[in-house]
Amino acid sequence: MILAPLLKNRKTSLFIFVALLVTTAGVIFLFQKSQTETASEDLTIFSESPPIEVFNLASVISRIDSEQKLIFVQHPTEPKEIKVMVGDQTEILKIEFPFDPANPPKGETTFSPKLTKITLGDLRPGNHALIESDENIYQKLEFDSVRKIQVLP
Repeated sequence: MILAPLLKNRKTSLFIFVALLVTTAGVIFLFQKSQTETASEDLTIFSESPPIEVFNLASVISRIDSEQKLIFVQHPTEPKEIKVMVGDQTEILKIEFPFDPANPPKGETTFSPKLTKITLGDLRPGNHALIESDENIYQKLEFDSVRKIQVLP
């Protein structure tokens, strides 16, 4: 073996050991650095925020115009109203619980709420409504692609 005479000398074997250790550490460092740079490049692709999309609005009905098929609901964060145009295809449902919502049953009770079809004329100011739209309604104060309106008791 070629290294056998070199390994007999203690200083030489210590030098070879340290050299191998430093070389191995350098290779590991360079490998990790290249992996980190690759991960950083991948992250820059997602540095922009995805567009915000909102298709549901939970709010309180403030007023209703049955003739023009409009309801106005309170804006969730500002003192404004949002104008919701109710179309012929819009499904309006009232959710009814099999118990008093102010006094729900205790324990692990399961139930299915009853959904009853109602009309625009059955809605009242003060009703809590969940409005589902087919379009993105983010930051809109008026929308008309309303698929469903669910009214809570």
